[in-house]
Amino acid sequence: MTTLLAFSGSTRQGSFNTRLINALPALAPAGTQIAFFDATVLPFYNQDLEGDNLPESVKALRAAIREADGVIIATPEYNHTYSALTKNTIDWASRPFGQGDIFGKKSLVIGATPGPGGGVNAIEATVALLTLFGNPIVGSVQVPAVHEKIAADSDTVVDESVAQQLRDALAAF
Repeated sequence: MTTLLAFSGSTRQGSFNTRLINALPALAPAGTQIAFFDATVLPFYNQDLEGDNLPESVKALRAAIREADGVIIATPEYNHTYSALTKNTIDWASRPFGQGDIFGKKSLVIGATPGPGGGVNAIEATVALLTLFGNPIVGSVQVPAVHEKIAADSDTVVDESVAQQLRDALAAF
């Protein structure tokens, strides 16, 4: 069994990135389990909270990453980069630097936007950060005009090209 931990870098209710994460179990190969971590429960990164003061939500994140075979990050693009929530989650997962649980984890990065860019800048920035940690990037999936590629009334990818890209990326784990 392959277990992948997924989180969305969006706090928006009805987020397309969160909906894509929710669509992944239906696209995953047999024997692959997708676990969702709600990154909105994490406090802002603060080094004063390391050690004995580590919040329970951070302990849960780190344990989930440690137990997973890989990590999936779906991030919106804000001002040509990843969201603050994406960065905050990665900050908690990567500390202390060089020893964080996210280091070396196989990773998939998804970026989705209603516009034509599909989160390309957010994907590039996230991939660059994960590469710094020695993470093998198994894929990146860019989803422009996401509102046309996911069902209006469910978390189902209706665009076959996007669905196939996600299937291929999940299979690469």
